[in-house]
Amino acid sequence: MNNPITDIYQGWVISVKAEKNMCANFSFDITSPSGYTQHVAMGGENQRRAVERAREMIDMEIALLEEE
Repeated sequence: MNNPITDIYQGWVISVKAEKNMCANFSFDITSPSGYTQHVAMGGENQRRAVERAREMIDMEIALLEEE
């Protein structure tokens, strides 16, 4: 998988790409509806896990925003 895959989750964009880094085989970027992007170099051992981890991170970001 050379091309990144993208997904939309709760209005956020997830971009996952194959990128070996230590024990991870995939990295991901999450981009908020306002355009702020965060990169996670060690996204997961497979594509599915990287997407799951990105969604968990988005859920956490949304929860933190709701607390403010």
